[in-house]
Amino acid sequence: MTNQDLAKDVAKQLDRRRMRRKLALWGAVVALIALAVSYVTCGQGFGLGGKGKGAGKGAGSGSATIVPDAGPTRCAVRIAAEGITVDGKAATRDAAVTACKATSGADVIVTGDARQGDWDDLKAALEAAGVTIYVKQSGG
Repeated sequence: MTNQDLAKDVAKQLDRRRMRRKLALWGAVVALIALAVSYVTCGQGFGLGGKGKGAGKGAGSGSATIVPDAGPTRCAVRIAAEGITVDGKAATRDAAVTACKATSGADVIVTGDARQGDWDDLKAALEAAGVTIYVKQSGG
């Protein structure tokens, strides 16, 4: 091996070492930028620690009552060949109208074997009472 070959090998090694340092430096810079952006956009901290700001001593009993907001309630009306049911219980047309008046509307299912006259009478009575009707046709 000549001095020129040795010099070339040393130069290659120095060049590779310099490239590795540059790559490591740029990787660290990009990682720091990513961390800074994460810190700024995700709030004040990384969620790693400790207690909150308060002492936790209050007048509360330590239990909570959760009241779900399920939205407006509607009565469930089903019209079939057997007759009218409201919320799963047999009812007359007038009883169905009275029950649905107390809610925000009526979810009506008309089965395929229901008598058309029953549905027409119930629909007219619900509309006359000012009950909002949501209809679903069923096959049977």
